[in-house]
Amino acid sequence: MSSNENLHDFYKENRKLITEYLETRLEIIRLKAIGTLARTLSMLILVTLISFMVLFFLLFLVISFSWYIASETGSASIGFLSGGGIFLLIMLICMIFRKPLFLNPLIRLFIHTSTQEEEYDY
Repeated sequence: MSSNENLHDFYKENRKLITEYLETRLEIIRLKAIGTLARTLSMLILVTLISFMVLFFLLFLVISFSWYIASETGSASIGFLSGGGIFLLIMLICMIFRKPLFLNPLIRLFIHTSTQEEEYDY
């Protein structure tokens, strides 16, 4: 009996096991991909919600500042123009420092989220 026949017999005998093993491996890969996608999407939703809350906080803070300046100067237009100036300043700062303030931390956060190992509570 040659080694080819031995290999063929081995494959024939273990074909079902090999097929089940490959199907199981594909299922594991698919489940890991779904878990990674779910963690990444949940982090994206969390970052979006926090961003909206920070935006609303800043909006109300600037409106309060505008009313304060309006009451101090006696002119609502000067108060709200100064509030608009603060928003313009915040926007310029965000544009100038967008990479170190937003892009780099978000990229690190998503990489960390997508590569972390799943923790199970058994």
